[in-house]
Amino acid sequence: MRTYLVSDIHGQYQPFRQALEQVGFSPDSGDRLYVLGDIVDRGPQSKECLTYLYQLQRQYPRQIVVLKGNHEQLLEDWLLGTLKMESYRLNGGDATVRSFLGKSPLRKAFLGGTPTASEEAMARQFILTHYPFVLPYLQSLPLYREELPDSRTGAPQVIFVHAGVRPGRSISQQDPRDLLWIREEFYNHYNGEPMIVFGHTPVTILPGYTGQGVWRNGNVVGIDGGAAFWRGVMLVEWPSLQTVFVPAASPQAVPTIRIFPQNDPIKI
Repeated sequence: MRTYLVSDIHGQYQPFRQALEQVGFSPDSGDRLYVLGDIVDRGPQSKECLTYLYQLQRQYPRQIVVLKGNHEQLLEDWLLGTLKMESYRLNGGDATVRSFLGKSPLRKAFLGGTPTASEEAMARQFILTHYPFVLPYLQSLPLYREELPDSRTGAPQVIFVHAGVRPGRSISQQDPRDLLWIREEFYNHYNGEPMIVFGHTPVTILPGYTGQGVWRNGNVVGIDGGAAFWRGVMLVEWPSLQTVFVPAASPQAVPTIRIFPQNDPIKI
């Protein structure tokens, strides 16, 4: 029985599945998988990523843990009509909508420009009708997972979370927005217990990153491989922190997918 962690897949379905295949991931053999959010947006196959994890979690509910990331929250908000595509597409939401629309003629409205209000409403209804599991699934995702020490594996007490925590507050006192969006205030200043494993901020832009594997600073471990910026998907074995890295599909191979500029890391 092995445990693997992954975060920020961002629609990179093929690299994600390839990483699982490389380690011989087998839930039938008792292997566990923790996904720390940001399954969707930017990459070409958000529908496939979300559908695969939904089905896998239904089949192995005790072994598959999926947490909510800020991009799952954005998709949820858009499906509820509280977020407009004009804003959502700045975070790669147009790619997610395209992946769900498939061959529908509506897909053209989400190539490059902003769709009309009518087109946006029809696309929203198309997804809610054809994929009725999506919205309830997004709404059900927890914001963190707390694990106690495991004497069998040597794993310490740990909190898995998408973005991080506000230092000085217990996990029960955290603002949900911080758990989904926090950055420097967390990874530059957290020095407490327990260990925190997070995604959201690519390891390549975390301070002092050495260029290989996870980023670690004391009790803080970053595992975002940078798929949002077309770098790749990082699969991490826990608690050894050994990694498998699979590069993302070339953006030139899917030119219709909009990439947000890398010089604004706030909107990852």
